[in-house]
Amino acid sequence: MARDIRRDPIKSVSNRILLRISGKRARAYSIVRHVGRRSGIEYHNPVSAYPLGDGFVIPVLYGVGSQWVRNVIAVGRFVLRTKNRDFSLQRPEIIPPATALPAFPGWQRLMLRRRKIQAFVWGHLADSELQR
Repeated sequence: MARDIRRDPIKSVSNRILLRISGKRARAYSIVRHVGRRSGIEYHNPVSAYPLGDGFVIPVLYGVGSQWVRNVIAVGRFVLRTKNRDFSLQRPEIIPPATALPAFPGWQRLMLRRRKIQAFVWGHLADSELQR
């Protein structure tokens, strides 16, 4: 059976708008820069990221089959732009809500629970970041 690979036009427009405001002051609007696992092309996706342990945690809003999630897991690294700063992250892993949700502010925890988000990507700071 052929897969339908058409893009959702609403998600596409909202991503373009969010990319303009993401990565700046508000941590709720960050950018994941990742490389396509087959194409080698760099992509940018707006996300919500918060510090957790030795890195950052990001909710997976559209499932673990999302291209950005598949790319960062396959490549094993990505860059997170948040609060006007780039962080090199490595060893991304999928973690459950019980581990991830404490990193988020209360209002966002509530929204993530209501949306029944079941997966989060936890990226760990690269060794070069830890020495800063």
